[in-house]
Amino acid sequence: MLRLPIQEEHVSVRRTYLLLMKALLDLLAEIPFEKISLTDICRVSMVSRSTFYRYFEDKYDLLHYCVKMYIEGLRPVGDLIYFKNIDSLRVFLKYLIDQVNENLSQYRNIYQTNKNGSLMFTIQEDLAKILTEGGWQGEIQGFRLKIPLPLYVSFMSSFYLTTLRSYLELADEYDAETFVDSVCLFALRDFWEKD
Repeated sequence: MLRLPIQEEHVSVRRTYLLLMKALLDLLAEIPFEKISLTDICRVSMVSRSTFYRYFEDKYDLLHYCVKMYIEGLRPVGDLIYFKNIDSLRVFLKYLIDQVNENLSQYRNIYQTNKNGSLMFTIQEDLAKILTEGGWQGEIQGFRLKIPLPLYVSFMSSFYLTTLRSYLELADEYDAETFVDSVCLFALRDFWEKD
């Protein structure tokens, strides 16, 4: 579905997007994605069904929009989402964990409610789409992928989701810095030391 960049949208349009996004996130914290109906989304958001269809094709389209807006919210870290080096990975992870910590209980509820359903797989597919949107072919600011783009996209979308899931499960056991350092050591394959 074609959408205007959010800064060019009228205030009422932005309000509708935000109401629908918030409704979906609130519902995801209580109900598995598979069981959420369009009626539920419209009821919680107080947006009519006809208005919903002006913005989205279905709940999957709304979920894709939510994931995309979340990734867009990470844009202050620029091309760091492509992990050109360990420093960009570290900065990205710190930023991601800070964002998650702002709404940790809601993200945990969403994860717990949906961890055995299709939501995680759907989010991973959306991440893969977002990584290749705009015809990106694996080159950015003087860097080019060494591996085939489809493999990179598959690995990265899985990495994003696995990292997020691990943090949601282990946040009480490790502080953010330890978690980020551990992920970076794993990425470097530097997770063993001699006794």
